[in-house]
Amino acid sequence: MASKTMQGTNRGGMAGFEILGEWQTATGNVLRLKARRKTGYASIWLDYNGDPIKIGYAAHAGGVVREVRWDPPWNEQTTAWKVQQRNHIAWLIADWHAENIRPVHPAPLPASVIGVFELDGFRFAVEPTTANEHAVLSVVNTENGLTPVADLLHEHGRICGLVTRPGWKGTPEERRRQWRSECEAILTQTAPRGGR
Repeated sequence: MASKTMQGTNRGGMAGFEILGEWQTATGNVLRLKARRKTGYASIWLDYNGDPIKIGYAAHAGGVVREVRWDPPWNEQTTAWKVQQRNHIAWLIADWHAENIRPVHPAPLPASVIGVFELDGFRFAVEPTTANEHAVLSVVNTENGLTPVADLLHEHGRICGLVTRPGWKGTPEERRRQWRSECEAILTQTAPRGGR
C-alpha cells in the first residue's frame, strides 16, 4: 500500500506526517495510522464525523511494532478488538518500512540463533546465552535484525519461566503460551547437541 505524505494542520500538530493507511473496525469506525520518518512513533486516529481524533499510538523499530497504547476510553476495548487493531497497525508499519528500506540482501541471522518460528505474521528467533539454562526470544525484523522480547529459563529445553522484556509486558497470555510452546520445541531439539 502506498502511503500519502501530508502536511499536518495546527489542529493535529503533525507536520510532515504520512498516512500509512486506514481500515474499518467491525463496528464501522474508520481508523487511520499516521507517522513521520525516523521517529519510531505512529499515531492512531479515529474519523469522527469527518474530524480526526487521536485515540492511541504505536512505538515501532525496524518495521516491527513494539507497543500499542490506547487513550481513554479506547483502552477499555476488549482484548480481541485490540489484537485486531494491532494486526492492522503491524501490517501497515511493516509494509511502510519495507517499501522505503529495501536491502538488496538482508543480513543473515546471527550464528547464535538456534531456531526460528512464525506466529501471527511475525518471525521469532531463539538464541541461547552463555548460561546453559537461559535463552532469549527475539522478534526478527525485515532486515533480520533481532529485538529481544522475552527471557527464557529452561532445563534441558523444558521452559521453567518466560519473562517479557519492557515494551512487551502487555503481551496477551495466549500469545505467551504460544511463544513458550514454540521455544520449548526448539530448545528441546537442540538440547542433546550440547545445550545441556
